[in-house]
Amino acid sequence: MGAETFLKTQQVADALGVSVSTVKRWVDAGAIQATRTMGKHRLVALSSAIQFARQEKYPVDSLLAIHPSPTGPFIDEILIDRFLGALKQGRSREVSEIVAQVCETKLGAVGLADQLIRPAMEKIGHGWMLGSWDIYEEHQASLMVAGAIIDRIRRLTSSGYDSKHPLAIGASPAGDPYLLPGLLGELVLSEQGWNVKNLSNNLPLRSLARATRQYHPRIVFLSASLIADREAFVRDYAYFYEAASQVGAAIILGGRGLDLELRANLVYASFGERMAHLAEFARRLQPDAEAILGAQTIPNDPMNSLS
Repeated sequence: MGAETFLKTQQVADALGVSVSTVKRWVDAGAIQATRTMGKHRLVALSSAIQFARQEKYPVDSLLAIHPSPTGPFIDEILIDRFLGALKQGRSREVSEIVAQVCETKLGAVGLADQLIRPAMEKIGHGWMLGSWDIYEEHQASLMVAGAIIDRIRRLTSSGYDSKHPLAIGASPAGDPYLLPGLLGELVLSEQGWNVKNLSNNLPLRSLARATRQYHPRIVFLSASLIADREAFVRDYAYFYEAASQVGAAIILGGRGLDLELRANLVYASFGERMAHLAEFARRLQPDAEAILGAQTIPNDPMNSLS
């Protein structure tokens, strides 16, 4: 079968015509092999479920017809809710532990950004609009997440700058108050073996142009969640783009502030809606970055620590 495919207990129960509790009992008894999500949900190995069904004379056609769930660890609603609870109650140690836990699985920084932090922050924003989250709680949550990300970056970059590694610069434009996109971009690229200069949020594009000319990066990643003056942004972006072109830097843009109409006035190499897009863009520009950094250690079975 190649890489193992995992199914939710509800999928197995529906396929075999039994209750979810029955499937859970089979799993807990060892009759069917399973692992667990980071939120402690059981995931049933499809090959084991098929073998069990054949032994016990259950029909297997329904199992074979199920569209498989993603293989390996993934983040579910239970973990997201636990993360949100820690953020709302100010439990910074637990926030850092969850961030570290995700980063140390095969999900890495990309999974942390796209599967945990992004949906969590979206729920906080929605809660703020409904009145279930106060502004101070949102600020508190953002700072705790930022602190946990910075701690992971420091662990990855403890050996300091290495001239053999490619360089990336990241920033958010003037008027953009959001810290997390830049920090997540820094974490994703650091994990891939890049040197990263994160120039943070609220940076005028002309200042970013000067930094680009000084440092000659291979990539400039610019996240724009909020743009106050669109005409000024387009004008200043042209100045920045000229500087990036002069040093051969590839520009990748991101952020909900850069809609299609605005992007039609900009020249850039790529646009990413998720950190997975930034990671793939960086891999294609510098495919030997990980070789330069050296093989990264991934636990043989990252789910062992989660069971």
